[in-house]
Amino acid sequence: MDIWISFTSPESGFNWSDVLPYTPHLLWALFFASVFFIVGPRTIRAAFSRATKLGFAGVELELSGEMQEVERARDITLPASLRNQLTRRMKTIGPQLRSSRILWIDDNPSNNSPEISILQKLGVLIDLAKTDEEAREKMEGAVYDIVISDMERENDGEAGLKLLPEVLSSISNPFIIFYVGVQRDTPQGAFGLTIRPDELFNLILDATERRKS
Repeated sequence: MDIWISFTSPESGFNWSDVLPYTPHLLWALFFASVFFIVGPRTIRAAFSRATKLGFAGVELELSGEMQEVERARDITLPASLRNQLTRRMKTIGPQLRSSRILWIDDNPSNNSPEISILQKLGVLIDLAKTDEEAREKMEGAVYDIVISDMERENDGEAGLKLLPEVLSSISNPFIIFYVGVQRDTPQGAFGLTIRPDELFNLILDATERRKS
């Protein structure tokens, strides 16, 4: 003989079998509600606030450390105040850099590896060109927000200067920044020229702000 167990209350007509599948969810809800009332909303908000601040501090510390690697590669030492100012600015403006595209022209691209690494971690898309011809081909096939160039290449001390008019007349009308080994005047039409990595990053951030505005 089959025995049927009914969860229906004869008085109320409520079917308890409909509730059973939701029992685990109800228990979890009761658990979190208990934690909330025991610990208190202020404590919970304070915990999340501390976690956010630690996260941001970690980003700043990482960028500061990588900037020190760039300085060692360039054999220079920046004042801590300049480094800290730059890392704070990167943290603020950095999100605007995501998906920006830079063409970096240099016949020795490995010299710029530390700087390129920082930019890529900030979400910048970077294409490299070792020669003027390679740079022309890339500018014909892609739209760039910024072009970074050295001045000397292919045994020509003014190669970057000679390519400047072509960069400025390209369809994307990018900002051009010269990153050079010897300080000189900024060529007319260029967004900036520098020998220092902190100034390079600040120029990139300046150009990005103008481009995105």
